[in-house]
Amino acid sequence: MLLHNYLSEKQYDLTDPYSGKTIGHFRVVSNMPSDMFNENRHKMFYLGDIIKGWGYLEEVYTRDKMVELYGPITNEEFGPRGGWKSITFGTTKFTSDHLRPTT
Repeated sequence: MLLHNYLSEKQYDLTDPYSGKTIGHFRVVSNMPSDMFNENRHKMFYLGDIIKGWGYLEEVYTRDKMVELYGPITNEEFGPRGGWKSITFGTTKFTSDHLRPTT
């Protein structure tokens, strides 16, 4: 069983909810066996109640890639208790959890 057999041919842009800019790419999952799904769970995300399906993250841009695309980090916001809120590359603000700092 090849993973690719259960993914859409078309690749879609993963976009940031605040800016709407591309932060990676995904494919739609179709009829994937549960054991294969569970093995790849760390790359799966729910597409929502309207589509009622799953996406497979093929690529999530690193911070270095974001700097190449949108400019240097000019701001990073944290809440009053230290929780991450957003990051700004150049003049573009992003709030996707995929861009949180890694510890």
